Amino acid sequence: MLKGMAGVRRIVGLSLFSMMVLVGTGTVSTQSLDLVTDRPDVTESATVVPRGLLQVETGYLFTRDGGVKGYEVPATLFRVGLGARTELRIGHAGVVGREGSHGAGDSTFGTKVNIIERADGWRPELAILGGLSLPTGADGVSSDGVDPSFLVSFAHELSPRLSVGYNVGAAWESSTEQPDRDTFIAYSLALGGGLTERLGAFLEFFGDQQTTGVTATRGSVDGGVTFLLTDVVQLDVYVGRGLWGPTDDVFVGTGLSFRLPG
Repeated sequence: MLKGMAGVRRIVGLSLFSMMVLVGTGTVSTQSLDLVTDRPDVTESATVVPRGLLQVETGYLFTRDGGVKGYEVPATLFRVGLGARTELRIGHAGVVGREGSHGAGDSTFGTKVNIIERADGWRPELAILGGLSLPTGADGVSSDGVDPSFLVSFAHELSPRLSVGYNVGAAWESSTEQPDRDTFIAYSLALGGGLTERLGAFLEFFGDQQTTGVTATRGSVDGGVTFLLTDVVQLDVYVGRGLWGPTDDVFVGTGLSFRLPG
């Protein structure tokens, strides 16, 4: 689901990627055919796209930090079901604009592997995500580095209409201002519920802590709604604000997610 917001994503080398693919090469997919998205919230779901299907999640994000406005459009994630428990993830930040300038953002490449499919009592649904950010963006927008990330996603079903998800992970981010990558520990917690058969809502807290260089912490909160136009097409709207640290004062977004074939 958003950021719509959106850890972690989230280190992934070729050996980890190969392991993930092998884990998910079962002959029968055990994943739900329900449309489960990784937007609009920052918290990643523990569910993977069923084998042989393509899920597209795209959206627009507006931010304001003091008097500086920014946007990303269309931030897009392609999720491809590879096996019973594995998906391939290819993303692009779209056009990133800020302070009167704009340019293409960076791309991402990674995988998600579902380790525990269904929550059972105290045991959560569990997935592991690994990825790389690739410096495909324009000058002044791109990080100019190949940056790994790693994330563990948990989910509990509290009732037929209420669930909670939480992530913890790490990310390494390049900077044009210094030779070494910055290291971040990322975390998030999201509470989601079904208001009707097609209308859902969520409330989320997320943040990170920089552990190298000048240490700093950031925290933000957001919430929003999702609406199923069909069983495989979803609209979302969300809004949030920074609580502490170098975060955006306010951010607003909307998006469209769909799965092929329908």
